[in-house]
Amino acid sequence: MQKRAAWELDVFNKLRKSGSLGAKSVDYIAKRKVKLSFGAQPTGAKWTLKGMLLGPPEVIVNSKQMAGVKSAKDNWSLSVIAHEVKHYQQGMLVALSVYGELEAWQLQMRLLRDLGSPPKNQALKAIEKLKLSHDPKVLREAARLMKEYSPEYRVDLLPLNPITYFGRKL
Repeated sequence: MQKRAAWELDVFNKLRKSGSLGAKSVDYIAKRKVKLSFGAQPTGAKWTLKGMLLGPPEVIVNSKQMAGVKSAKDNWSLSVIAHEVKHYQQGMLVALSVYGELEAWQLQMRLLRDLGSPPKNQALKAIEKLKLSHDPKVLREAARLMKEYSPEYRVDLLPLNPITYFGRKL
């Protein structure tokens, strides 16, 4: 792995030790030289269009979570990093859909369990239990639950399925 700050190595170590989901995220970060940074934003973290199109990928974590991330003690923030890495793995067209969000949210919930911090919120538990599917009914329910958990989250602006999906399995 390229030269990294000590706090990043601590984060990667904790994710890797959590199990296969965390290890896959760290492997992707290492292979693609994903930059981790902090910034002011309404969400826990985000991927960037520049990182998606031009590279290298960058995950920007909400600066309010900096202390928890840098100490590698905030499991929620660590799981958000993996969530955003999942979007890079999906590619832009899948990431910009409710389907892509459902897949990333479910990965995040499973990783939270692996880190020893299972979700307690009922909407998050319900998201975790949904079948990952291109079925519009499932995706509408996922979007509803995401808005229930985070009312300011603009999942309603995304198409249910990736724009490349026309009734076929991706």
